[in-house]
Amino acid sequence: MRKLFLLLTLFAVGSLSAQGNGDYVNMTFVKTTPGEDYGTILNEKWKELAQMRADEGTITGWDVWWRPGSTDKSDWNMLIVTIAQSPDSLNANAGVLKMRPDYSEMDVEIFQEKNIKARTIVWDNVLVNKGLNFAGNQGETPTAPQVAVINMMKVGYANAYDYEKAENSLNSADLGSRVGWALLKRLDNAGEDVYYDYMTVDFYEDWKSMMQTREATGKIPRELQAVSNMRTHQQSIPLWLAIQVRPKE
Repeated sequence: MRKLFLLLTLFAVGSLSAQGNGDYVNMTFVKTTPGEDYGTILNEKWKELAQMRADEGTITGWDVWWRPGSTDKSDWNMLIVTIAQSPDSLNANAGVLKMRPDYSEMDVEIFQEKNIKARTIVWDNVLVNKGLNFAGNQGETPTAPQVAVINMMKVGYANAYDYEKAENSLNSADLGSRVGWALLKRLDNAGEDVYYDYMTVDFYEDWKSMMQTREATGKIPRELQAVSNMRTHQQSIPLWLAIQVRPKE
C-alpha cells in the first residue's frame, strides 16, 4: 500500500510539473530616461545581440514590451523579457563585444555610458514557466501576439502546489478571447516581504479584445473562485509588444 501511495504521489507531481514548458524567464523592468531614446538603442544594438544568441541556441526568445499609459511618474514603463531553457543561459554569450567585435575599449565605454544614461533598471526578476496554453503549441517558446496582461500574484509556500495545479486546470482548455496563457513562478526572491511570487500572463490578439474582456462583468465561476482563495491578485498590467526575437528557421 505504501509503494502504491508513493507511485501515485510521484505521478501527481510529474503531471503537475509537466504542465509548463520548463523555460526560464528573466524579466527586466525598466524606466527609460526622457530624451535619451532608449528604444533606438534596443532596436539598433540589443535586438541584434538577442538575435545572435537566439540563432546559436543560447536563448529561445527575447521580447520588449511597452507599458501603455505610463508617465514620467510611473515606476517603470518598459519590460524586457529573455527566455531560455536553462537559467545559466539567460546571461550567457552576451556583452557589447559579441555584437560589435570591432569596438575598441573606448567604443565599449562610450556605448555603456550611453546605455546606462538612457534607462534605469527598476527590478530584475527570474521566473520559471509552470503552465502554458497556446493553440498548436508543442512546448516550444511561443510567438507572442500584440498584447499581453501580466498579473502579479502573492501565493505563499503553503498554497503553492495546489495553486499551480488549480491554475493549470482552470486554463487548460478553451481560453475564450485570449490566444494564450502562461503561469510563472518567481525564483530570485521569496518570503513574506516579496511583492509577488507568481505571475500569470494573458495574451490577446489586439488591444480591443483585451479591453472588451476587462469591460465584461459576470458571475465568477466556482473554479475561479477556488483559485482566487489561494492567492492575492496584487496587480494587473496591460503591455504592448514593441520588439520580438525568435530563432530564425
